[in-house]
Amino acid sequence: MNNKLINWQAFKSSWILLFACILIIFSCGENDDIKEGSEYDPGKPVELTTFYPDSGIYLEQVMLQGKNFGTDPEKIRVYFNNKKAAVIGSTGERMYVLAPRLPGDTCVISVAIGNDSVIYDQTFRYFSSVTVNTIAGNGNQDDYQDGDLTQSILQPRYICVDNEDNIFITTRGPYEFGGSNGHTHIVRIDEENNELITIARDVTGNIPAVDLETGIVTILTETTVGSFFTLDPKEMWAPRFREMKWPPSGDRPTEGYKHSVVVNPSDGYIYTRYYHGHIVKMDPRTYEVETIFKTEQGDSYGLTFSPLEPNILYISFWSNSGVNANSICSIDVTNPENTFKKLSGSTSGGHRDGALEVAQFRNPSQIYCDADGNIYVADCSNHCIRRITPEKMVETVLGMPGTAGWKDGGKEEALFNLPRGLGISKDGSIYVADLGNARVRKLSIN
Repeated sequence: MNNKLINWQAFKSSWILLFACILIIFSCGENDDIKEGSEYDPGKPVELTTFYPDSGIYLEQVMLQGKNFGTDPEKIRVYFNNKKAAVIGSTGERMYVLAPRLPGDTCVISVAIGNDSVIYDQTFRYFSSVTVNTIAGNGNQDDYQDGDLTQSILQPRYICVDNEDNIFITTRGPYEFGGSNGHTHIVRIDEENNELITIARDVTGNIPAVDLETGIVTILTETTVGSFFTLDPKEMWAPRFREMKWPPSGDRPTEGYKHSVVVNPSDGYIYTRYYHGHIVKMDPRTYEVETIFKTEQGDSYGLTFSPLEPNILYISFWSNSGVNANSICSIDVTNPENTFKKLSGSTSGGHRDGALEVAQFRNPSQIYCDADGNIYVADCSNHCIRRITPEKMVETVLGMPGTAGWKDGGKEEALFNLPRGLGISKDGSIYVADLGNARVRKLSIN
C-alpha cells in the first residue's frame, strides 16, 4: 500500500481517537445544559456560531461550533471556498475538520448537511507554502547511471507523471552546454522504491504524455513525420514504435519536428503540434490523424488541457515563433478555425507577473494543468516555475527570475537552471526536469 495512504490513515485514526476522548470529556461534564451527541434533525436548521483558529496551513485542525450538526461525519460536508475539508468527527454542536490543500488565501467556510447549507460570517486565512528538493541527478552533464536514485546521473529534459506516481522522463545530453547530444534515453522513476529505471536506451524522445484513464504513455520522436512510441503499463512499459496514419489528402507536415503532446480527456484524442505550425489530433486506437489548424511556424514545447475548460488547448511558444514568440496561446479544438488566440503579453521575452494579458515569459517550455485548473509553466530562460490561475493571473511559484543556480528550499532561496519540463502527480506534487542542473526536482505546494 502507498506509504502516503498509510500515513494518512494513521493520522486520521489518531485524530478520531483524540476526538473520541474530547467527546467523552464533554459528555461527562457537570453542565447539564450541554446536550452533545444528538443526531441531525432535518426539521431544524443548521446553525453556525464560530470556529477556531481563524487561520492556518494545509491540514490545520479547525474546530467548528454551532447546532444540529449531527454525529455522523459521513453525512457532513464542509468546504473552504470550493475545496472540501476532511471531517474528523462531530458531537452535534462541535466538529473538527482539516483545512484542505490550497483553497485560496481568504476562505469562506460552508457547512452542508442534508438539504441545509449555511456559511460562517467570519473567514479563514489560509497560508500556503512551497518547497523544492532534488530527487534524482547530481549535476553531472556528461554521464548516465540508473539504479539507486541517490547515485543516479541523468540529463532530464521532459517529464510526465501517471496516476500511480510513476515518473516518465526523456533525457537528452548537454549540447546546450557545449557538449555532445548524448545520453538520449527514456527512463522511469519509482520514487517509492528509490529507483531510476531505463526503459529504452539511445532513443531521442520528446515530451511524454500519459492517458490517465489507460496509463499509456505517448512519446513523440522526429525519426519520421509520424513516428512515436507508446509505453503500456500492461506490458511493463515496453517501448512500442508506432507510425501515424495520414489521410490521402489534406495539409500535412513535411518533416517530423513535433515536440509537444497531450491527451484530451474530453474526446480521448492525442494532440500534437509541429514546428511548421500544424496542430494535429490522433485517434489513440487507430493512429489515424488529421490537421485541425495551422499556426505560424516555430517551436512549442508545451500543450495542456484544463479540467475547468473542456476542449480548450493551451500552447506555450518558444522565442522562434514569430507573432506568438514567448507566449501562451489557446484554441478550442472543437472550433479551431475561429478560436486561436494569443493570451499573454509581449513577444520579446521577459518576466512579469499579474494579469495573463500583460504577463511576460521567456522561452516557456512544458506546461501542465492540475486538477484545480492551475496551469504550471516551466519558464525556461527565466529559470523559474510560474503558475497561471483559473482567474488568468500569473505568479512566480519558485525561482529567482533571471538568476540561474541550484538550491533546494523555500520561496526565498530556491534556484533553477533552464527548467525544461514539468509534470504533476495525483496529489498535486510538481516534478521538474531541471535540465541546466541535470537534476529532477520535486515541488511540494500546500
